Amino acid sequence: MSTPVKRTVTSPRDTTGRAKQELEKNRDIAEKEAAKGQLLDAQVAEEARAEVIDLTSPQDVEIVESPVIVSVSDREMRVVEDLEDVTIGYGNTFSFEAGRTYKVPAFVYNHLAEKGYVWGA
Repeated sequence: MSTPVKRTVTSPRDTTGRAKQELEKNRDIAEKEAAKGQLLDAQVAEEARAEVIDLTSPQDVEIVESPVIVSVSDREMRVVEDLEDVTIGYGNTFSFEAGRTYKVPAFVYNHLAEKGYVWGA
């Protein structure tokens, strides 16, 4: 007795089967490309490990000194209430009257604005 041969041909109306075949074909191609990429990465890593790095001789490094410029910007502000003898930073004490405009360093403005004492900030 002979066994019937199973045919893998799908009906022309079977769009699901054709989409499945296409996806399987694309998956196989993607797997082959990924394997090639992994092989190439392994070869590059092996070449990098095989390279000898000489740390015995001093490196010729030129050191260029340049001045560091720290700009302290001043800010204008008004406070929402009177503040007397407020210490901001090391050894910096300030007093402010509500409604007056003051020109202060940026760190003072930032500190008071963070605390909610600057009008309009």
